[in-house]
Amino acid sequence: MESLAPWSGLALEHWEVVLDEDKSVLAQTPHWRVRKGTCSGASVVLYSCRSTPLKLELWSVALETLQQFVAPYPHPNIVQYLGVVTPSERCQSGASPNGCVVMECLPISMYDVLHRDNISLSRREIAGIAIQILHGLVFLHGKQQSLGVCLTSKKVMLDGSNGVKLRRFGLEFVLRSGKAPAQLSTTAFKTTYEMATGCRQPAKSSTGPAMLSTDGSDDAKFTTITQDLFAFGVLLLEMCVGEKPTSELFNRISCAKQVDPVFYNVLQLTLSLTGVIATENHRKKFAPVTADALLDMLTANEQQRAVEEQRLSASAFPCFLNADRYFARLEDEQVEVKVRERDRRGEIDLKRLAAVEKELLEEQKNFSILVLQLEQSQKEKAQKAEENRRLQAQLQTVKQIKREGDEEIERQQTKAQEQAERFEALKLSLDEAQRKVETLQVARISDAEEKQGLLFKILKLKEDKRKLVTEKEELEAENVAITRKVGGEKDTLEDLEGRLAQAIHRWKEEQHVRRRAERQAERTSRQLLLMEEERCKYSSVLQQSPTGKRAPQASLPYVLALKEKEIEELSRQLQDALEGQTALQADVARLEADCGRINVEKETLLSQQDEAQHELLTLKSHIKDDEDVVATLRDQLEGASQEIESLKSRIVDFEEELERQAKKKADEEKARKLRQCLTPQCDAPRYLVGTSGYCKECEERTGRSSTTRDVKQQRHRRHRSWDDANIGGIAVRKSVKNIPVMNIVRVLNGEGSEDSRVEGPDEQQLLEALKQLTSMLKTDEGLKDDLPECLVIKSVLALMHQQKSSLVLQLECCRCLSVVVFSHDRNRLIVVAEGGVDPVLAAMKSFHLEHKMQETSCVLLTNLAHNCETNRKRILDAGGIDAVLQAMQAFPEHCGVQKRSCWALLTLAGSDLMCDSIAMQGGLGAIIAAMLNCPADEQVQYYGSWALVNLLSGTERLLAFARREGVREVAEAACACYPGHEGIQEKTLEILRLLG
Repeated sequence: MESLAPWSGLALEHWEVVLDEDKSVLAQTPHWRVRKGTCSGASVVLYSCRSTPLKLELWSVALETLQQFVAPYPHPNIVQYLGVVTPSERCQSGASPNGCVVMECLPISMYDVLHRDNISLSRREIAGIAIQILHGLVFLHGKQQSLGVCLTSKKVMLDGSNGVKLRRFGLEFVLRSGKAPAQLSTTAFKTTYEMATGCRQPAKSSTGPAMLSTDGSDDAKFTTITQDLFAFGVLLLEMCVGEKPTSELFNRISCAKQVDPVFYNVLQLTLSLTGVIATENHRKKFAPVTADALLDMLTANEQQRAVEEQRLSASAFPCFLNADRYFARLEDEQVEVKVRERDRRGEIDLKRLAAVEKELLEEQKNFSILVLQLEQSQKEKAQKAEENRRLQAQLQTVKQIKREGDEEIERQQTKAQEQAERFEALKLSLDEAQRKVETLQVARISDAEEKQGLLFKILKLKEDKRKLVTEKEELEAENVAITRKVGGEKDTLEDLEGRLAQAIHRWKEEQHVRRRAERQAERTSRQLLLMEEERCKYSSVLQQSPTGKRAPQASLPYVLALKEKEIEELSRQLQDALEGQTALQADVARLEADCGRINVEKETLLSQQDEAQHELLTLKSHIKDDEDVVATLRDQLEGASQEIESLKSRIVDFEEELERQAKKKADEEKARKLRQCLTPQCDAPRYLVGTSGYCKECEERTGRSSTTRDVKQQRHRRHRSWDDANIGGIAVRKSVKNIPVMNIVRVLNGEGSEDSRVEGPDEQQLLEALKQLTSMLKTDEGLKDDLPECLVIKSVLALMHQQKSSLVLQLECCRCLSVVVFSHDRNRLIVVAEGGVDPVLAAMKSFHLEHKMQETSCVLLTNLAHNCETNRKRILDAGGIDAVLQAMQAFPEHCGVQKRSCWALLTLAGSDLMCDSIAMQGGLGAIIAAMLNCPADEQVQYYGSWALVNLLSGTERLLAFARREGVREVAEAACACYPGHEGIQEKTLEILRLLG
């Protein structure tokens, strides 16, 4: 059993630490486990090693790191180390831990507050958290130690009493010590908080005391003091912005300036350590950046703000209020006007309040109806979700059936393949048996022929033997006769010599016949080879016979002995032939038996072949049936998939409907707060604006309703790309609902025009058509979706190019385009892409003395620039900002022109580039002049303040320029003149905060 290294420091007993049964494991890796437990009634966090081959080595490194870097450095702003539980063999795994490090437990981290709970921190809370973090870093840096790990929002722990503590110890801290096993790597801990390797590292003298080598090893990868300060800057920016740190987060450093300028200075100092940003004053001598300096900056800022909050609010405006008599005189005049009109407005206010109360009752009824509709939609959504789950279950069942069918098909195919392989093997064995049978038949035929030839040879040899026996008897008889008569008779001797010569002649003939028989036997079979060799020997002996040297009478016994030997040899060969014939007959019988057995096997194989073919046909029919079943299942699956897709589309439509309702509700809330009518040309007071965002007159005129019936009938295409305007144009133009629009387009294009009574032959008819189109679009906003396909935008722009000298047509075209692009992103892009900015600016230049033309053009530019940076840049390139400023200069005391011009400028100031361009062309001074020239109009003051807020949210250069231009004094005056206007109060206070 493995045993962990003992601990000589603060040791805890097993019974003192108990694991939490509900939420035991907080985090877990293949080698490390973090669990929650209790120690003496207090919540603690337990760090332990998991049972792996690297457990002993990792545990020893963890204890060494803990004893060397964590235990000797306690601090109130660092998570407290409590002790180590020594491993024991008797402890149970379910009751208490076996060998772990016990640390203090805090309930929540900064990451949970910012990104899980989405809580926005106030400036005071950010400053308090940053000061406590710097206290911990100052303590560590004073001990020549760094935090060791990367300072992220997950390392900043919060308790319930606004306390902040830094978490050092963990697997990352152990792995960064450089003594961990080589199999474990620290590359997974790289984050955006940590400086890149290639970044510029400042000199040691510029970052305070450098961190000493912590363990004497070159393998240690602890963070340095510079990296701690850089990570602190990223964490401060994360708290100010409220977003997770990415590479794009560094582009939003200016947001920290809006929260607190001191935060911005701290970010510049910390983030400039690695070259992420450059400091604004390059000529200033580089000062060392330390945690002590940052702490002093934040502490001094908090103390200064505490002193400023104790001052009276009126002391913020002493210079301007006492010095500027102009504003005092204007204020007196406004007081006199208000006193004269107070009585008259009282009665009007009472009547309007009664109307407002009635309207509120109607809105409450409408709201209750909307709540019921929302509940009904939620019920429908729940039913759709239930139906979707049911379809998912059916889909899973169909997939299971299809999977089983596929498995059965695979099994049948495997079985058919095995049958085919067995059939092939049987076929091969049958072919081999047939070849054997054919070979045996050929061998049998050859054996029969050879047997017949041997029988002929045996008969011939028997005949030769009989002849030889007869000759031998005759020779013996003659020999006996010769031996009786040899001693006495000479004639008899001659007769015997003649007979001997005849016998020798016959013997030679017999030798010739025998050699011929031997040659024949040699040609027929190899089995007589031995006999032929003997005969050859015998022939050679006869040739070498000494009969030539002897007399015929002396060689007779020798010849007779040779004959006897030849007869014996022939008898032996005949016996061998008989035995071979018997063996051949036995082989033939055996081959016939083998042939019968092979025939039986052949018949068996043929029957098995027929069965295999029959089974193969059966399997093919089964496979065909299974394929039909699979095709049916696939059709069912496709049908289910189509149903699922239709349900998904219905769900998407339903979710979009819910989003539209939520957006509409948000717009109503916004309108309720701002109390301003959303109609561009409407100047109704805020107490007449209802919850729908429109005043009573606009709703009665346009017939607006809170119902969403039209929204449910079709999916709006207002967010499509303007490149799709010609797709499906013919079908859209032939639609029934677009017939009135197409009739107006024909009139605008000059088709079917009649003589008119005004300036031009078609001017009156064109004017009526434009008014009718504007009225239709205000009544039914759904018609806006098909305007590009119906060529409305092109027709109106072409009319503006053709009728450049007609004021009424140019004015009505601008009004029509304002309604076309209002609250419709797609039409807004298409109008600008079709070149709609140039004719508008040309009309403003041609009729620069007509205030109505200037107002309408500013409203159109506002709607075109709303929520679209591309349109803003095109308006800038075309000279739109200069045209707006020229209108403001031409009508300095006209409230309508000034209000709509300020509205256009605040909409155009949507980015740093646009803010710089507006300021460089004199927009800041024009807005200030508008607010000074129209002090009695609260709309001019409100939109002017709003435009100044957007312009001042840019770079530091604009803030300095605004201070010199007197923006602070104008904002203070507007704030003092309209104390009851919430919008003006909000915007002016924001301006004063930005200006510091």
